[in-house]
Amino acid sequence: MSTTEPLPAAEAAPPLAGVPDVPADVLAELRSTWLPRPEPDSAGRAERHRLAEAARRLIEAVKLVDPEGDADALGSVADEVSDLAARIAALPSVEQRTPSFEDLQLHERSPFVGAANPLAPPMELEADGPVVRAHAVFGAAYEGPMGRVHGGYVAAAFDEVMGVAQSGAGALGMTAYLTVRMKRGTPLHQRIDYEAEVVRVEGRKAWVEARSYADGVLVADGEGLFIRARAV
Repeated sequence: MSTTEPLPAAEAAPPLAGVPDVPADVLAELRSTWLPRPEPDSAGRAERHRLAEAARRLIEAVKLVDPEGDADALGSVADEVSDLAARIAALPSVEQRTPSFEDLQLHERSPFVGAANPLAPPMELEADGPVVRAHAVFGAAYEGPMGRVHGGYVAAAFDEVMGVAQSGAGALGMTAYLTVRMKRGTPLHQRIDYEAEVVRVEGRKAWVEARSYADGVLVADGEGLFIRARAV
C-alpha cells in the first residue's frame, strides 16, 4: 500500500494479509464510542454542547486579541470572563455524580471529537469499511510555528484517528507506540483530511497506518501499535 496516496473513497480496499475481515456490525459496535455523534439526549446536554462551542470561540479570540490594544478594555473583559468562569464552576459537576453512559462516550468528552470538550476542534469522523476517515480545521489555539499546527497536536490527532481505526483488528487496545513523520507543516485554518487502517494483526497486537492531507497534499504520515489487554 502506498503511504503517499489516499485510498479511493468510492471503493473498498481488499483485506490486507494478516488482517481479519471484521463484520460491519462488529466494526460499528467497536467504533460507537466515537461515531456517529448522536443528537444530545437532553436539553441540558444540548446546552453544554452549545457552551463548549462558545468556549472554543472564546479560546480563539483570546489567542488572537492584540495585547497592544486597549488595556482597559482587555482588563474589563478579563474580569467578566473570570466572573463567568466562577459562575460555571458553581454549577453542578459531572464529577459529583456517577457518570452516565453518555458521559463516558468519546464523542462527548474526547479532546479531539468531544462535543462537550472545548479543547476539541472538533474533528469529524467517518467510517468507510475498514478505513477510518476524518477531517478537522485547527484554529489559532493549536499554533506552533507561525501559521502551522504544533507538532504535539499533529501527533495527538493521529493517535485519535488511529485509535478509532484499530477497530479493524476486531478489538480495541491501548496505544503502545506512535510514530508520526512530518512531511511538511500542517496549516492552520484549513481543512486537514485523515485516513487510517489496520495493516497487520498478531494476537493482541494491531499495527495501524495513517496519513493526513491539506488540499490533497500529504503533510504527515504515521504508524502505531495498539495492544489489547490480556483476558482475565
